[in-house]
Amino acid sequence: MSGYVKYKNDKKFKNLNTPLNYKGGKELIERLIDLFEVRSRVELGDLIGVSSATLSTWTTRETTPHELLIRIHLLTGWPMEYLCFGTGDLTKLKGDTDQHFSEKANNVAPPTLSYERGVLQVYTIDNGHLAPYEKIEATVNLLQYCKVRGNENDIVVKDGWDLLFINSRENQVNQGRYLFKVNQTHQLGMMKLYPDGKIYLLEEEERYLVDETVTQIVGKVAATLKQTPISLIRPRGYKART
Repeated sequence: MSGYVKYKNDKKFKNLNTPLNYKGGKELIERLIDLFEVRSRVELGDLIGVSSATLSTWTTRETTPHELLIRIHLLTGWPMEYLCFGTGDLTKLKGDTDQHFSEKANNVAPPTLSYERGVLQVYTIDNGHLAPYEKIEATVNLLQYCKVRGNENDIVVKDGWDLLFINSRENQVNQGRYLFKVNQTHQLGMMKLYPDGKIYLLEEEERYLVDETVTQIVGKVAATLKQTPISLIRPRGYKART
C-alpha cells in the first residue's frame, strides 16, 4: 500500500487541516513560570529574553510564540504537546530538581522520552574556531524536518539568536549558505557554482572566486530556526494604517 493511499484513508489524518486550539497568552506564561520555577513574569522575561511589554502583548493577543517553544523544547527536552497545550505527563521529564538542565547541557542524559530522538552539538564561531556551546536533543522527525540526522557529523551553529542546522552530507557547493573553513578558520557565507565550473563566494553585489585548494566545505545550512521579533506579529484582522 502506498503512503498516499494509507494516509488518504486514515480518518485521523483528515484532522491535519483542522486548526489547533493552542493554550497561549496568559495560560502559556503561567505554564512557563511553573516549568522554569521562577517567581514572577519579570524573572521569566529576563530568563527567556522577552520584555514585560511583550509578555503583556502575549496576554492581550492570546499569542503562542511557536519559535520560542521549539527552542525551549530543543534545550530542555520538554514535550511540545505540553508546551503548546498544557497536556501530557511532565513529571518524568522534570527529574531531579536539584540539578538544572543547563548544568547538564554538554552531558545529555539517556533518553527520557518514549519516541526516538537525536542529539546535536551546538557551536558558536569564536575567532574563526568552532567553540562548543551546548548539546540539544530533539525527536527524529523534527531533525528530519530540519534535514539533518542528529549524529556526530551534523552540527548546529548559533548565529546571533538563530540556530543554523548544518547538513554535513551536502559538502559539494551548488547554491546556498555554507559553513566552510579556510586554513582551519571557520566562516559562514553564500556560495554558488557558476556555469564556468568555478565556485564563488557572494557578498552583497560582489563575488569572489573560491580557492578550492585551501577551502573545505563543512556542510550546507539546511534549515534555520529564527526568532521572530514580536513587533512583526500582527493579530488576526490587523490592518496597517494608511
